[in-house]
Formats: sequence, C-alpha cells, structure tokens
Amino acid sequence: MLGSPFQGEVNVKPQLILATLATSLFAVNYANAYPVFVDEEKGIAVNVGALLQPWFQTTVAASEGQGSTAPPPGIGAPDRKSPSWDFFIRRARLMLWGSVNKELSYFIETDQPNLGKGGNFTVPMFVQDAFLTYAFMPEFKIDFGLMLLPFSHHTVEGATGLNALDYHADLIRFPAAFVFRDVGVQFRGLLLEDMLYYRVGIFEGVRNAVVPPITPPPVPPRPPLNETGLPRITGQVRFNLMGSEPDFFLKGIYFSAKPLVSIGFGMDYQPNAVYKLNGQPGAYFAGSIDAFAEYPLSADDELIGQANLFMYPEGASTIPGTNSLPAGATAFYAQAGFRHKFIEPLVFVDYLKAKNNTLTIVAPHAGVNFWVIKHQFNVKVDLGYRKADTLVAATMTTPATTLTTKDILGTVQAQVFF
Repeated sequence: MLGSPFQGEVNVKPQLILATLATSLFAVNYANAYPVFVDEEKGIAVNVGALLQPWFQTTVAASEGQGSTAPPPGIGAPDRKSPSWDFFIRRARLMLWGSVNKELSYFIETDQPNLGKGGNFTVPMFVQDAFLTYAFMPEFKIDFGLMLLPFSHHTVEGATGLNALDYHADLIRFPAAFVFRDVGVQFRGLLLEDMLYYRVGIFEGVRNAVVPPITPPPVPPRPPLNETGLPRITGQVRFNLMGSEPDFFLKGIYFSAKPLVSIGFGMDYQPNAVYKLNGQPGAYFAGSIDAFAEYPLSADDELIGQANLFMYPEGASTIPGTNSLPAGATAFYAQAGFRHKFIEPLVFVDYLKAKNNTLTIVAPHAGVNFWVIKHQFNVKVDLGYRKADTLVAATMTTPATTLTTKDILGTVQAQVFF
C-alpha cells in the first residue's frame, strides 16, 4: 500500500525496509530510528529514540511601570538588577514507535521538561503523546489517543524539527490542553494529487468534571461548563502550492531538495466550554491562518519562512493550567531564515494583543542555527527581547494600572536526537 523509500536500490536488508515502512506508515519520519525488534512476516516493528535539549539561558529583567514590584518567574536575579545564569534541560524525552502490522502503527513519548530550571529538579516525568494510527490509504488515516491539536502548522510541529529556538508559546492559547495536546480521534490525509491536506479531530476538551471555583457571597456561584459533555472539534485544511508534508509531526525545516509551500486554515470549537465576560457559559470558537515555505536555491542554500495569525474569542475556562484569555485576543508571528550549508541566520517576532488591553506582548528575536547533523545534532543561539503590558484591575482602594515588563533573554541550545 505504501511504497518503500528504498525502491530501486539493491542489497537492502529486509529488516531495514520493514523498520522504515513502520516509520513511513506512522509518518513520524524519524530518519535515525533504531529498530530493536522486527518481524518481517507479521509486519511488526519496534523503534526507540531519545531527544535531549540542554539549555544555557541568561536573562536580564528590566521591569518598570506602575505596579511593577518583581520580575516574572525565571527572569533576572532576585535583586531585579543582575542577570540570571541558568543551566537546565529544556526537554528530555524517550520515544517508542513502530507498527503492529502493515496498516496499524503506534507512538508513545515521555517528557521531563525544564529539569533543573531555576534549581528545580523535582519536575515529574509524564506521558506526553500516546496514540495509534490506522492507515487505510494515503487519503485517509485515523489517529486515536493523546496527540497534538491540529489547529495550525505550528501546533503540530514536532520539537525535534523546529526551526526557531522553541515554540511560539506566548501566542498559543487554549481553554483546555495538555501541552498543546488533547485526547481524541483524528482523521487526516492527502487529496487531489497531494494538493489538499486535511486534519480534523474530535477531542475531550473542557468537561464538566472540572468543578468551577467557589466564589464567596454575595456573588452567586457560576453555572457548570459543558454539562452535557459535548466534544471538542479541532482541525485544519492545508493547500499545498508546492510539494507536500504527509508526516504526522510537521517540521519547521526539512532540508528539502524540492520547494515546499502551503497555506492553512484552522479552527477550534466546543460548545459551552468557556465563561464569557458576563459570567455565563458560551461557545469557544478560535481561528487560525498560516503559511509555510521552504524554497531551496541550490543544494547548499535555501529560504525558510512561516507566519501564523491566531484569533481567539472572548471566554476562559476553569481548567487548571489553561492559558486562554478571558477577553479574547489576536496573535501573530512571522519568522524567516536563510540556510547556507549548515549555518542559518534566523529572525522572528511574536505579537499578542488581548481585547480591552488586558495583555499586550511584543517579542522580537534574532539567532543563528548550526545544523551540524541536521535534526540529529544541532546548536541554536538566540537573543530575544520581550515586552509585556498587563492590565491590573482596579480595586476599591486603587485605580486600574498597567504593569510593564521588559526583559532580555540570551539562550544557547544543543540538540541530540536519534
């Protein structure tokens, strides 16, 4: 059903073909997978992998403005004058993936993020991805389990294949999500001779099992969210203008020999999933528009760029850890790089504007990526500036004020992935 990438070659071990078939079937496309078990007759393959991203980060807090009393956590030293110097493990992941037969594959991944950041070594390890994939054909595949939400190109990019230093996390806001993930079932595939790529999923989302916080009298308690347990629907449609990206985990850079150009439209919807500003439950409906381009100029040179506009509605949930904004927001990022052999200068800017001026973030970055062995081993250097204006609500004794923080961040990341 799926052709082997080794077609046309000779003297290739059947075990290697089967392991590669399992990788292609699941579409993770981890080129350096290590097969630990292969049963060619039954179509079974087991691969293991690991991702390690140690960071060195120095941060300088330059907070100012009325109401500013302390730098954000992890920014600057406690005296608010000196820089901080922090060595930590941004990501430490163990991965297991493969196939049960020629149609059914699986992926399981653990993570222990920010280990040692700020001296904290009590970070737990947890299961971050765990899902099955049944591939009927390239036009129709089903994923079932805990997976990345298909809201945009960026939200389904794997951490191993990012082009910028990290995710644009300031801009990705969900009323319910577990590190950009949720449990559900997803349908995806390529249509119209690979010109159209779709992902549509039905997920758990906000559930009434999460009890709203008790509010003191005389304010009446808020009604529960999503009493009927209706599911969440998230999806995107991509139009491939040049090339295609069939993998489950997309990438910010492919080192492609052929041009890859696409535009995507995404949505995230769940009824009665958030509290509106009037305190009543209402529907959550967010939108996304993005573009991705990787254009090789020669074997050694290429242009890489992407941009994304996020539109978030009014409303927030009571899910612990949610980062949705009660007033809603518009967010945007754009990034561009030029790779010559293994060196790539890169710039990007993040922008978020919440409604009613409750939060504004502007964050330009510039850096250089050293792709020593492409995704398997690389070093990224990044210098960023982040300004955030947060509206502090008025109280009975103080008027509304704006807290402004201005911070400088310098980061060096090494990545080893196999």
